Amino acid sequence: MKRPPVSCSRLALIVGLLVLASSCTDVEKTAISSLMDARDQAVSKQDISAYSALIYNDYQDKRQGKIEVVARMIALFAQFEATEMRSYDRTIRILDDTHAQCEQSYTLRVKADGTWREIVQREQLQLIRTPSGWKISAGL
Repeated sequence: MKRPPVSCSRLALIVGLLVLASSCTDVEKTAISSLMDARDQAVSKQDISAYSALIYNDYQDKRQGKIEVVARMIALFAQFEATEMRSYDRTIRILDDTHAQCEQSYTLRVKADGTWREIVQREQLQLIRTPSGWKISAGL
């Protein structure tokens, strides 16, 4: 069974819609990447308010909510003189209109008693779009 030929105007419409969808995805990925960079900055500056603002209010993962995640970071900041976080090798997947996933590696350096220690890990974070932008909803 032969398909009818696609008209030039129909083909142009299809290509246009694909380009539009692709550019929307790029905008979302850029916004998520900015969120992840803001997390690096908040940890590096030991700014708990900025860190907390990046986490979804209804965060839930491994029987921990936002309060526990923020409390863990407060304890980390209190334990070390300084912290530095740098993420890299990031892959962002848009799952649907309101959900995404970010997989990345990060290096966390902490300073105690004048000595720097470093860990390198890979993580997979779940994200949700809110009226105020993307937030981390699981994975910390």
